[in-house]
Amino acid sequence: MDERCRRPADDAPGMHRSAVLLALLVGVALIDCASGSSFAESALQLRDSADCKDLHDGDICSMNGARVCRNRTCVSACEARGMRECKCDLEEDNYCYLCCGSDRDACQPAHAHNILRPNGERWERDACARCRQIGHDLDGLPCDDKDAGRLCLQGKCTNSICHDKQQGAVCDRKMEKICVDNECRNPCASYGEHLMVCECPMIDPDTGFASDDRCQLCCFDFNVNPSLRRCQNAYRRYGIVNLQQRPVWRVGLECAGGKTCNRYGACAASCVVAHPLWLSVATVATVVLMVAR
Repeated sequence: MDERCRRPADDAPGMHRSAVLLALLVGVALIDCASGSSFAESALQLRDSADCKDLHDGDICSMNGARVCRNRTCVSACEARGMRECKCDLEEDNYCYLCCGSDRDACQPAHAHNILRPNGERWERDACARCRQIGHDLDGLPCDDKDAGRLCLQGKCTNSICHDKQQGAVCDRKMEKICVDNECRNPCASYGEHLMVCECPMIDPDTGFASDDRCQLCCFDFNVNPSLRRCQNAYRRYGIVNLQQRPVWRVGLECAGGKTCNRYGACAASCVVAHPLWLSVATVATVVLMVAR
């Protein structure tokens, strides 16, 4: 038989041995990978178990992570109560507190669900606790050494953009929210999600005179047909108030007659400061008149 025809057959055992060797090498690699993955999982389990090895159920195993022991495993304080960690709606709440929620329960600070530390205290940052407890002494001062932009305002450690704005000032790009109680929000939504912030007209369409509602928060119902939609006083129509149970003022809005809404919720003329040159001219004119007499 031709040598060229016999070589593949003769080399078959060698090829077979190479294939077997390659398979063994691949198998070893796969075993190593599997062992490594299993070891990583075991290490994680051992680490979690070690955190609670000498602790009882409910004991804190991670203060910064808001985690407690359950069945010798370190889990979230939310999970220990059958809930999950989530993001609160208010920035201050999300920054200061552990937030928990579930399919049946809204996402709120943990203490709103009666989820507390073993000593009965809230799951709360120390900076926020100081603002809440002695806020009257720290009001307007920085509350977090690591974030100079956060100030103690009305008992909250906040970085609200409203801390240097007047009440009722627009504070978002969509111009749908205003500053109320140092928070940037839509106060009309406190009555119903279908209400939006608006500006009552300068002139009352019913009387033809300057509107008394211009300097107060006004809302409109976007569910109503646009042709029938009307901006109405939020306090008289919906009973919407601020934390002091007072109407929300729109300080700085322009009123009819060149006036401006002041911090008392009324249209007032702007104070005009006399220029020194005007005073000099007036003085000269007075002297000339006196001499002429």
